[in-house]
Amino acid sequence: MPSIVLAGHPCVGKTTFAHLLAKRALSRSTISNVVHISESTACPDQTKAECYSNSHMEKTTRAALKSEFDRAVVSSAANEEGSTTLVILDSLNYIKGYRYELFCISKAAGERHGVVWVMGSSSDEQFNSASAESSSDVLAKKRNQERKVMMQKQFGQQDDNEKKSQSENDLDGYYEDDETMNQLVLRFEPPDVKNRWENPLFKVDVTSVSPWDRNGTLEVSASCDQTTNAMKTMEINDASKPNDAAAEEKVPPQPAKKKMGSGFKRNKKKLPTGGKTVTSTAPVNVKQPSSVEPAGRQSVPSSMAKRNLAAASALDDSAASSTSVATKENQTMEQVIDGILDSFFSQRALTEGMSTLHQFSAESNALNQVDNITHRMNSEILKAQKAASVSAGVGGKIFVALTPNGDRRPINLSKPLYMNELRNFRRQFLKWIAAHPLADGAKEDRIADVYISYVESQI
Repeated sequence: MPSIVLAGHPCVGKTTFAHLLAKRALSRSTISNVVHISESTACPDQTKAECYSNSHMEKTTRAALKSEFDRAVVSSAANEEGSTTLVILDSLNYIKGYRYELFCISKAAGERHGVVWVMGSSSDEQFNSASAESSSDVLAKKRNQERKVMMQKQFGQQDDNEKKSQSENDLDGYYEDDETMNQLVLRFEPPDVKNRWENPLFKVDVTSVSPWDRNGTLEVSASCDQTTNAMKTMEINDASKPNDAAAEEKVPPQPAKKKMGSGFKRNKKKLPTGGKTVTSTAPVNVKQPSSVEPAGRQSVPSSMAKRNLAAASALDDSAASSTSVATKENQTMEQVIDGILDSFFSQRALTEGMSTLHQFSAESNALNQVDNITHRMNSEILKAQKAASVSAGVGGKIFVALTPNGDRRPINLSKPLYMNELRNFRRQFLKWIAAHPLADGAKEDRIADVYISYVESQI
């Protein structure tokens, strides 16, 4: 079955996005079922705080998630309804090698595979361990603390049975403290579209769309999602600070520089007629320093410096566009998800490589057995042609017995087959079957049927 892997920082809205993704996928005629895998389904006896309490628990949680993902993909791939079931892995998936293992599972099953990077804001894409804390992580920690207080308050007013049912229904959970979230963010390895196991890669900024929740877009009113609006306000304020500072800062006037002598005399040109010499007084165009011209309009020779300059200007343009995403209302989350699903289902299904393809072992006398069966089938074809009176240019339909006392297989002939042609077909088939042996225990009628199909493909 096709699978989508979610990745992102803690508490950015992956589970809410997964619920809406499942809802939009079920609205399509091609999807009849959705399997949602998360920490609560892979480790039902543990909370999210316990799953990431230490390194040993993290390793156990990742192993449980991968096992659940493997079981869902492989078990449904053998069923007829496997192609109509979508698997969504809702977790951090912060390790690049771990995402590669998930890709190998989908590739072995021969299904589609995609990665969705859920970002709390556009700053997550430029975040690294050396930079300061991003604005989305600040709100994520605040959201985690509010969720922790709310769940602890609810659990304190319930008995054990109600607590168990509440923990089973709640898929979000919470992290124990901010330090745990900081460590998970620092260890997060961003997905890269250049990696074949992360292609196709879809980046979703949850703050670049209208306010939404797991049921869809919210109506524009005072009760809109306060967290999303707070994120947008923070993005706008952060983007406006450098412009205000630049407006208030005044550049002091630079003193005029004295014109220095060049140290050589200007060459004098001779006139084509006459022996007089004149000094060239044509104006000289002096280029402004590179600090004055904008980086995107500099005239730089075709060299390494030009390529570096182009790359720097591209980064500046991408940074400007990513900052403007949070300040304008582009589209709803339903439209974003529909676009992701359209692109995802248009992708080709993965195919297993020859290096990892399961090789069927053949018996020691397999070629001898195939040789005897093909020799008998050639005799049966010639005998059937003679009985049906197949003539040149007319053709006809003959019936060949797959086994001496078994079923008969029809063959449509456009012309009669002669012994030399059947001998060549038999020799080519033996070479092919040696490189592609059938499974152990293949019956005689199965081998004969494969040979007849090969003959039909050659005539």
